[in-house]
Amino acid sequence: MIFDVWKHEGDALRRTFIRETHSFFKNHEKWKSKYKGTDDLLDDLSKSLKGTTRKPLNFIQLIKGVILLPLSFLILAILTWVFTDKILKLDYFQKDDIAGALTVFLGLFPVAFLFKFAIKFIEDIKGDKVEYIQGKIQDPIEFENKFKQLIKSLNKDIQKVVFVFDNLDRVSGEKAVQIMSTIKTFLDPIDKSIKDKNIVFLVPCDESAIKRHLRKTLNYSKDFRGDDYHRYAGEYLRKFFNTIIWIPEFYINELEELAVKKLEDTKIDDFKNDELSALIVLVFDKNPRQIIQFINILISNYLLIKERPIEGISLKEDIAKLAKYLLLIQKFPDIMDVYKHTLSYDLESLPPELNEEIEGEKRFSEKRVSEFYSFLKLTEHVKIESLDLFFKLRRSDFENKLENSVRLIKLIETNRINHIVKLDESSINEETDKLLINDFEFVKKFNLENKQHELSEIIIEKMRKMSNPILLAKFIDGLLHLLKHKEIELLPKAYRMIYSKLKQHENNISDISSKLLIEECYNKIGNKTEKEKLRKVISRKHIEDFVNAHNIK
Repeated sequence: MIFDVWKHEGDALRRTFIRETHSFFKNHEKWKSKYKGTDDLLDDLSKSLKGTTRKPLNFIQLIKGVILLPLSFLILAILTWVFTDKILKLDYFQKDDIAGALTVFLGLFPVAFLFKFAIKFIEDIKGDKVEYIQGKIQDPIEFENKFKQLIKSLNKDIQKVVFVFDNLDRVSGEKAVQIMSTIKTFLDPIDKSIKDKNIVFLVPCDESAIKRHLRKTLNYSKDFRGDDYHRYAGEYLRKFFNTIIWIPEFYINELEELAVKKLEDTKIDDFKNDELSALIVLVFDKNPRQIIQFINILISNYLLIKERPIEGISLKEDIAKLAKYLLLIQKFPDIMDVYKHTLSYDLESLPPELNEEIEGEKRFSEKRVSEFYSFLKLTEHVKIESLDLFFKLRRSDFENKLENSVRLIKLIETNRINHIVKLDESSINEETDKLLINDFEFVKKFNLENKQHELSEIIIEKMRKMSNPILLAKFIDGLLHLLKHKEIELLPKAYRMIYSKLKQHENNISDISSKLLIEECYNKIGNKTEKEKLRKVISRKHIEDFVNAHNIK
């Protein structure tokens, strides 16, 4: 029988164990025919029994009953006769009519009354009742005895019963120690009545985790130096267990065979991928259970994407990339949050926030960052070009048209482009904002050659949805800085959209660099009519600003 202590961590363990054991023996296909226990075995586990008790009649009390009960009936009859015949002068009790007198007597005193009278008389002879309440069993010995009852209810041909207490190392520290004490309650339950049964308790667990639980719970850490607590914890555990078996390490090829076998068992052809199996084995090189669990996670996400195909993801070609992404968010969720919030989609370019300090302490420990570096190095055979697609598992219209466009648009609308283009590689030093350097490298590597059409469509779609004049002005100013920096032009319809928006919100034209507005927008418009319209809008606003600035009336 396997008993999951993690599942029942919040329950009263002794009671739950007894109840689960009885249920297992009673209902399991292989055991129910060999078990004679009934449900009333569990009554005192969860119920309080209420009742009365009284000593049985002794010999003297029996003699009193035999003599006094008939005598009481005789006295009752005589009193009735005296009252009716002598006092009331009635003729119901005539000496020569005994049958009639008896009939009248029974009419006066029904049999039910006489029967109750007799019972009350006997109870008075026996003495007072004593009421009692038998509470639920509490004492460890009571649980041990209850456990023996269960074992005794097994057929004689059952010679060995193995109880497995699983997941002990997963419960909290204090609870783990309590559970071990509970298991001790049921250890060595052998007495003469069940000596033919061999009871075995098996506790699979991580020994080091149990020792850490003991250190925290028993508060012996002050008495130890370094890792001396391992020695004491080992001695403590030996009081519970007769022997210990250590599971041997796995060869890498054994785990690889397991991973390949489990991937084949899914019946998913796209999982027949050497990169995928190698990735799983490299990351989970010691724990077969983690391999199985991760494959289950991979199946769920695979089926999700298969049901709603995503442009840019090929399940056959990119299954190893999907697996690597799932491993990243499983093992480093905190670090992946930084990538999301900073719109950093290149794994090879680490966000500066990983090394930033908050109130004098680093946001991430050196160990944590080192583990992340190691993971990237270990899995470098699977390269994810951009994380943005995996973060959302879908593409917006922007993203479909230009890879990494979300981050680019974010830099434009926050007008960080203005600071980025002013940065020069020769002027970068240790004091330069690391996030700015990161953005500088991103813009520098961002390829817009022959992508004017895609960029124009994105700009048009973005500006069409913008209604806030302040944000619109910042966006146009940032866009113009980018166009000058990359020395590219937009499609004519993109410039028409800029003019249309400026005409609607001309009050904020002053927030846009005049020089760039002329060079990167006005001078790039080929249509003379549209160009003249834009010139009038710009002129009108700048004249108005000049008049207001000099207080001209």
